Amino acid sequence: MIISENEEMITILKEANNLYQNDFRSELPQHVHGQHPSLAILTCADSRVIPEYIFQKSIGELFIVRVAGNVAVDTTVLTSLEYAVDHLKIPYFLILGHTHCGAVKAIEETNETNNPLFADIKQSFSLDETDHIKANVLHQLAMIPQRSSIINDAIKNNRLTIFGGIYHLKNGKVTFL
Repeated sequence: MIISENEEMITILKEANNLYQNDFRSELPQHVHGQHPSLAILTCADSRVIPEYIFQKSIGELFIVRVAGNVAVDTTVLTSLEYAVDHLKIPYFLILGHTHCGAVKAIEETNETNNPLFADIKQSFSLDETDHIKANVLHQLAMIPQRSSIINDAIKNNRLTIFGGIYHLKNGKVTFL
């Protein structure tokens, strides 16, 4: 990349950050000493899926973990979710898939299963042969408690409610499962 392009991007980011600081100047200090979100969300890394906008939430209200295909197979993703449940005492956990998911589409088109993330998505297809987005969310709902004793214990002891939803890119609606 050419240096002048880097400098242009940095300038754009600095200007946007200045606007952010001005817009949230009074709100920022209250979050310095900790966070107390009421909802954890596992969602896709897709840039079109923005939970803060989708649910009209602000700083500190959501604990979001993003990974391609909203899949929790890797220890980093699971540990992040466990942190939200065990340390932040979050009572609600949403697995949010979305229409036109590139990770799901890649599996449909290539049948790739060498990657653990792709293999997990592929495994979900047997749950719903027609709607692989829904199948993937349902699969995560079933598998995450099996993969995490912390999350499973929180569910069993009524400290955590886990549920799923699908965000529709075309109209912004979330359908809860």
